[in-house]
Amino acid sequence: RMSEAPKKLESHEEVKSFIAGPGLSLVHFFAPWAPQCSQLNQVLVDLVDELKSSFEAAYLDAEEVAEASLAAKIKAAPTVVFYKNGREVDRLDGFKPAELRTLIVKHTTSGGGGAGAASGQSLNGRLKALINQQPLMLFMKGDPQTPRCGFSRTIVGMLNDSNVAFGSFDILSDDDVRQGLKEYSNWPTYPQLYLNGELLGGLDVVREEFKDAEFVASLPKRT
Repeated sequence: RMSEAPKKLESHEEVKSFIAGPGLSLVHFFAPWAPQCSQLNQVLVDLVDELKSSFEAAYLDAEEVAEASLAAKIKAAPTVVFYKNGREVDRLDGFKPAELRTLIVKHTTSGGGGAGAASGQSLNGRLKALINQQPLMLFMKGDPQTPRCGFSRTIVGMLNDSNVAFGSFDILSDDDVRQGLKEYSNWPTYPQLYLNGELLGGLDVVREEFKDAEFVASLPKRT
């Protein structure tokens, strides 16, 4: 076995650089006086070993590196915070090895698994395939039959009223797609409408475009 403990982070700067990558990084906010913290470090080492390094783990003394604990809003040790691209994607309080493993698997397999960059690339590949699934693709909350937000409902209504043929994807069903697409297209909100693999925009943009009869006529129609 490689080591008895994960890497120790000594400063807030070290924490920031450790969590910056696209892969899954776990930071264990640790207290030296709490026996379950030492046990949790051992669990992390075993999980890195078992899950073939699909994620990185490190720990820090929550009191020594108080700045990092404050930034992560840590209430008690042990707490494990999950990061991707420097942003928190999940957290687990307390000593819960089984839940810890489940969360790691969840965050490392949905994007295609593998090391950080690979899962980022495979997610982008997946997004590209989804965007090109049909000439006109709507990424929305819910589905066209049961939209889950007012903006999505409005845009579906506009498309239906114009008898436009479109595919849709429910971003609430897949958090990787929901977060990934915002970055992929540099557009922070939903719904998003794509034509031939290119982002048209959100509701306001589409509403403007739909005032142009020629544009609407150029869209794929239901047969």
